[in-house]
Amino acid sequence: MAPFRKQRKIDDIVPSSDSESSTDHEDLEEGGPMDTIEVDFDVRIPEEPDFQGIQNLCVSFFFLKAHINISELADLLIQQKKITGVIKQASDDDDMEADDDNDTDLDVNFGVFSVVNLTEKNNLNCVKDIKTYLLSHCKKMSCDENFQTLQRILEDQKKHVGLIISERMINIPPKIAVPLYSGLSYDMAKAKSKGEAFDFEYFILISKIMVFKEGKQQENIVYCNAEEELIAEVATLTFDFSVSAELDSGLAGAWSEDNSQGHRKRRVVVFPASQWDTIF
Repeated sequence: MAPFRKQRKIDDIVPSSDSESSTDHEDLEEGGPMDTIEVDFDVRIPEEPDFQGIQNLCVSFFFLKAHINISELADLLIQQKKITGVIKQASDDDDMEADDDNDTDLDVNFGVFSVVNLTEKNNLNCVKDIKTYLLSHCKKMSCDENFQTLQRILEDQKKHVGLIISERMINIPPKIAVPLYSGLSYDMAKAKSKGEAFDFEYFILISKIMVFKEGKQQENIVYCNAEEELIAEVATLTFDFSVSAELDSGLAGAWSEDNSQGHRKRRVVVFPASQWDTIF
C-alpha cells in the first residue's frame, strides 16, 4: 500500500503507547505559528517484532480494566498476516541513514487494522473474553431488545460476525481510513475465495467517542476516528458505555461527566456486512 503523507507538529512526533492520551497545547495555542515536518506512513504486514506494539495498541483499544487476553489477541493478529496491517513510518531507501535512531523510529507501530472472526475463533480465550465484554456492557447500558439481538448475532454459528480492530495514534490523518477499509475489503474477498473464514453477516466496531454536554444533540459527540461516524449511520444497533474510570495514568487527566472538555465513552456499532460498500 502506498505511503500516506501528513504534516505533524514537532511536539507530536514522539508517539505515546496510549493512543488516546492527549498533550496540553495551551502554550502552543497562545504562541506563534508552529513548525511542522512531513512524515510518510505506510501499511505493512505484521511481523513477530511487532508483537509489543500491537499489544499496546490493543490495550488502548479495550482499556486496562477490560478482562481480555490481550497477548493472545496480539498473537492472533500477527498470525493472520493476510488480513492485518500495521501503520508505520515509511522508509526512504534512497535517503534513509542506516543508524540506530532511524531504525527505532521506523519500528514504531502507529496503528493496527484488522478484523477478527468472533464466530470461527470462538475457541480462543480472547474471543470469549470479547464476547463477554460486549454482552455485559450491552446488558447494563442498552435495552433488552438490543441485548437479545446482540446475543443472537454473537451465538449464531452459521452467520459469522467480525470484530473490526481499528486503532491508531490520534494524530494519524483520517484520510488513511478509506484505503485501509478498501484494502481490508480486498484482502477479505481474496481470503474468502480461498475458502478461509472471512465471509461475514455482521461487523462490530468499538468506537472511541467524546461526549459534550453543551451544544445540539447531533453536535455534542465527537468520534476519535472520524470515519466511524459514517459507519454508525448504517448500524443495526448501537450502545454507549463510559470508560472514564478506566484511565490508568495522569496522561489524559481525570475525566468525569462534569468535565467541561468532554466525557470519554465507547460506542459499540453493529452493522450488516452488506452495508460495507455503501460506506467506503
